[in-house]
Amino acid sequence: MNANLNFEVLFNQLPEPELWSLLQEVIDAEVELDDRSVLQLDDRMQGFLFLQEYVVNREARIRFAMSPRHMTYLRDAAGSRNVWMDDEEFAALVNADDPVTLACFARCEQMKPHHLAYIEHKLGVDPHRDEMLASSYDTRITLKKALEFQGNTWEMALFRLARTALEGSKGDARELWQGYLNLKNMDEKTVRELLLDAGLSTGRPVRTSAGTAESIH
Repeated sequence: MNANLNFEVLFNQLPEPELWSLLQEVIDAEVELDDRSVLQLDDRMQGFLFLQEYVVNREARIRFAMSPRHMTYLRDAAGSRNVWMDDEEFAALVNADDPVTLACFARCEQMKPHHLAYIEHKLGVDPHRDEMLASSYDTRITLKKALEFQGNTWEMALFRLARTALEGSKGDARELWQGYLNLKNMDEKTVRELLLDAGLSTGRPVRTSAGTAESIH
């Protein structure tokens, strides 16, 4: 397999049988494709590609997993591997407010812990009905693994504080995300004081603490 082939052109021109054969060769050789090449494939072929652990294509995976036109198990396959987001990207998921779409990212340990924590919360208060997708409990397991791998984060501490502040509220789950963003925009000194008052960690590494502050996980 020649990794220097122009896959974008080939994927756009080859008849379907030859294209499936080429795609299998690409996968067997673990050839890395750019997102433009991936987008030349039809939905089934993209889904098949995203089932492969070695395939990164983070942005292409996110687009695929977010689209309701694809089969759920393929969306889950796309979102459960090699995906992470910044807060602006994740806000698109929050604003869409779709538990099925959020669940498609709930098994990815590379997602940021506070994003997984939001998914866990959302699926807890507004569960989907698809047995193939992750539940709130499944997301909690992913979150624990993500924390073990990524460590305690400042963002996770802010999210926990936002959740503590809204505890008992029956409002929209998106209020929790807005609460996190409000804290994120505050000055760090004020937030650290709030964290200490709430008895939460201030974002130190895993298994470390100061004074009586508790670990966030």
